[in-house]
Amino acid sequence: MRKRELVHVHALLARIRWYADDRGDLPADALDEYDALGVAPTAVYRSKQAHEEAVITLTESLASAVEDTEPTDERSPSHDDQAASAQGD
Repeated sequence: MRKRELVHVHALLARIRWYADDRGDLPADALDEYDALGVAPTAVYRSKQAHEEAVITLTESLASAVEDTEPTDERSPSHDDQAASAQGD
């Protein structure tokens, strides 16, 4: 993977982290290992290896945090639910 692509993936994962954190889905210490790396997606001057390590660490941390949480009934309506609702109108 090229560095530019890796930085893009890093940015997408950081966005997922922000979303999950904003919803309160992540424990406070879930991403301490990633944060300790000090490599943000916007740090384009950092090496490809640094971004690769950050992506792997962030992915593993997010997966562990999601794996440890139980699904809730609170979910946004799926596309199929919205389509069925629109047909009923």
